[in-house]
Amino acid sequence: MYCKEILRPTVELDWWQNAVIYEIFPLSFKDSDGDGSGDFKGITQKLDYLVDIGVTAIWMTPFFESPLESGGYDITNYLEVNDVFGTIDDLKDLLNAAHSKDLKVIMDFVPNHSSDKHIWFKKSVNNDTHYADYYIWKDAKNQKEVIKNNSITPIVPNNWQTMYGNSSSWIWHNTRKQFYYTQFIYNLPDLNFRNKKVHEEMKNILNYWIELGIDGIRIDALKHVYESESMGDEPILNNNNPVFDYSSLDHIYTGDQVEVYDLIKEWRLLLDEFKQKDHHTRIIMTESYSNHSVLYNYYTSGAEVPSNFYLMNGSSNYTPNDFEREIEKWIAKMPFGATFNSVLQNHDQPRFPSSYGKELIDGLNALSLFLPGVSIVLYGGEIGMENITDKTNCARGPMQWDDTKYAEFSTHVPWIAVHPDYVTRNVQSESYDPKSYLNFFKSVSKLRQSETFIRGGLATDVFNDNKVFVLNRFLPGHENYTLIINMDTNYTQRVRLSDKISNLCDSLTVVVGSINSNFDTGKSLLTAEWIDLSPGATIILTEKTETGSTQSSGTQLFITLKALLLCLFFIKMCNI
Repeated sequence: MYCKEILRPTVELDWWQNAVIYEIFPLSFKDSDGDGSGDFKGITQKLDYLVDIGVTAIWMTPFFESPLESGGYDITNYLEVNDVFGTIDDLKDLLNAAHSKDLKVIMDFVPNHSSDKHIWFKKSVNNDTHYADYYIWKDAKNQKEVIKNNSITPIVPNNWQTMYGNSSSWIWHNTRKQFYYTQFIYNLPDLNFRNKKVHEEMKNILNYWIELGIDGIRIDALKHVYESESMGDEPILNNNNPVFDYSSLDHIYTGDQVEVYDLIKEWRLLLDEFKQKDHHTRIIMTESYSNHSVLYNYYTSGAEVPSNFYLMNGSSNYTPNDFEREIEKWIAKMPFGATFNSVLQNHDQPRFPSSYGKELIDGLNALSLFLPGVSIVLYGGEIGMENITDKTNCARGPMQWDDTKYAEFSTHVPWIAVHPDYVTRNVQSESYDPKSYLNFFKSVSKLRQSETFIRGGLATDVFNDNKVFVLNRFLPGHENYTLIINMDTNYTQRVRLSDKISNLCDSLTVVVGSINSNFDTGKSLLTAEWIDLSPGATIILTEKTETGSTQSSGTQLFITLKALLLCLFFIKMCNI
């Protein structure tokens, strides 16, 4: 049996299961003190805006003490905030203000590595008894010769490569006379999770922040936390490749080690200890560009939101069939009772206009919000922000609030240049334009408050030779909603819904149309008529009529049968 639909739970959902999680890169969101860098007070000032656009939780990238050489992921003290963002009291004020508006706060948690300026690393370099094995140290292959003669070049322990820089993962440290290991770059030495003291450190860190009021963690680089104890060379994928780098290897020893599942369980138990006291769920999100089976094991190990990056191709070549395939695959194979999630944009990837084109800004925002479960969106995506020219920070440009100097992000020259289109693309200007990206985003996010989006099912169809993507959210006894995206950014596509979808009412009403569509809210369309969608255009339709009725009895019967088939499908999946 094969089925495209999922049926959301009919019981009351926990706070995170239908959340819109808004990623904030604090350095770039809002500067309250005029030093050119975003801060906690700046975020607090904009909480009402976040509530207004339908955000239910914010996720902040690292705000810990750091030299900010690697975007804040180079941490020098996990228990202190970076003073560029303000004080710990400023963070407490932010937490209190957010909670008063029913906004949850999730923090980035970076267990894989620290900065090489962390006191742990400094002590480990000096072979301090307590900290000697906090990091992964190995002798050179020719260790005896190197110790005898400093002029001899140390030979690395194996062929492991960094993800960036086309270089060995092993960095020689002249003080300790050993190599230390890094997955990413020289200033981010990997912590040694085979050391129980490192586990205790991390549990103490989590305990501190959860007690402070954090509602969840997003675990950075989870797949890299463990390395194989064997330390063997990784298999080479292509011996004919003239460039030997990270992509040349099959990472069987440096990624997705099975021990990571027990680590998730360990942190799940810690967070659940808090829930036993106050009945409030603290969630675990994960960042891991791993295969499906690994991510599904994250679910069963205790992660609520193993981030689904399979919809984030970042290429204009991604088609409706590609999206449909990845949605179906995740839904069909994720553990029974798990919650779907989607990530279409984040701080490490190009923004929508730079990857798919401006024509699909509304369509991709709509897709992210239309899908069931957790929607994770990037700050500024709601106004269609574009990449800045800085290669490393392309998606991390300052938030564009209005058309004044520095886009009202700051009164001082920002830490990184504002995109020059801020004069026309900003929150203030788009607030006044009913057809703007911002107001389109708000219209779609508002639908997520309806029972259909909270508990309803999902059906998908592809029209016009893989050019048009159609999704339907349905719930018996409630309004149904149909999203139509013309993913062809070059040509107008004509669609007649009745050609492939037989269970819709004869007449549908436009809820909202994208900035590049010709459809206004309230317009009636017949499912048997041709609908012309301009390049990249998106519309959302509903079966609600002007008199307020929701569905025909035929539609309700059809959906009930689909729900029954779905139940049988899940029974088959679970071998019940």
